[in-house]
This record gives sequence, C-alpha cells and structure tokens, in this order.
Amino acid sequence: MNKYGTLREKKGNSLIDFPDHYVIIDIETTGFSPQNCEIIEIGAVKVRDNKIVSVFQMLCKPRNPISSYITSLTGITNNMLVDAAPITEVLYAFTAFIGDTVLIGHKVNADVNFLYDHCKLYINHDLTNDFIDIRELFRERQRSVLNSQLTSLCEKCAIQNTNAHRALSDCLVSNNLYQSLKYHQGSLTCVDELNTLILAREFNHKHSPYKKKCQHLTTSREQFARISL
Repeated sequence: MNKYGTLREKKGNSLIDFPDHYVIIDIETTGFSPQNCEIIEIGAVKVRDNKIVSVFQMLCKPRNPISSYITSLTGITNNMLVDAAPITEVLYAFTAFIGDTVLIGHKVNADVNFLYDHCKLYINHDLTNDFIDIRELFRERQRSVLNSQLTSLCEKCAIQNTNAHRALSDCLVSNNLYQSLKYHQGSLTCVDELNTLILAREFNHKHSPYKKKCQHLTTSREQFARISL
C-alpha cells in the first residue's frame, strides 16, 4: 500500500517476455522509500525492432538537499541539482517519452513503484505500463543467480558499466544485458556459456561466425555502454 491508501490498483503487470519494442528505464533517488524519498534523475532508452532510437535523461530538483551518501553513490551533487527541472516537468516529459510501451529494467518493480507514486502525486497520471525485470529473465534462463546486482550480471556477460549509478548509463548497460538474454533464449541454458561465447578469441577474426551472431551486442563508445571484449 502506498501513501495514497491504495494498492497501486492501475499499476501494470509484471511480465516474463522478450519484446522487440520497449523502453529501458532507470532512476536515481534519495533513498529506498517511495513515500519518503525523492527522484533525482530519470533515464530511459527507447528501442524499436531491437535498435535504440532515442534516449531520455533529466535531473530532478529535490525539495531537500541530498545526502553525502547519495552523492558518493551516484556522483550527483547538490550543486548539480540547483538548476535541475522540477519533478512535475520531468514526469510530464518522461510519460510523453514512454507512452504505453512496456518498460524493462534491473529491479524495475522498485523503479515503477517510485514512478507510479510520483506520477500520481505530481501530475495526476496513472502509470499503467507493463514491465519486465531483467533479474527475473536471468532467473528464468539460468535458474541459479546467486548475486543479481547489476554489476554482477554485467560481469557474467562481460559488459562494462563505467558510470554505474547514473540513470542513463545503467539503462544502456541494462539494454545490453537484455539483448544478450533475448538473442540467446532457447539456445543457451547458462549465462556462463554466453560469457564464453562473447569472450571467444575467434570473435575478432573477420571470418568468424561469432562476429555475425554477436554483432548486435557491440555499440559505439559515444552513445552506448561499452562491452569489454
């Protein structure tokens, strides 16, 4: 139950699926409670036919100063938020960006709860989008993920996140994780096998069959989180 005395009755459904069209989301907040904490950054990556078509990133000006812990975790400082947009402006822009598309993210249910409550409070909008948690996709494929933190899942798939705990960077990395799982669903039963495939020495050979299979996993350094090969 949230601060409005409801059970988020219009919240979308949690799915186990691999759609071609989706929006990856991530938020940074001042704490873990949607009731008592604030959103300070929203990132989103729109994907159509498994290709990134646009990105969204906005800082949000909080009502109260953020703690030194949040600054050390995210790199976001109070000075960076002085001229940030108010939460209402950010949420209007964000909801227009995502439309009714399915949302995907790491531990996405927690992000959806924050966004649902803030959308209801600040712009009287019901966030009804269905959502998919990347952790659950890993569990569905591997059945035994002992550490489901984003950094650990990245290590399993040889993916680097050089700017962790910033919303857009985490979105881009999450998209690489999702595409890794989606591409190999039904053909690989263990993420460790995927890791071996991505790291195969033959990948860099111009005639290698791996290059054609995995070319969608490589991304430009300027736009996307870099995959370490």
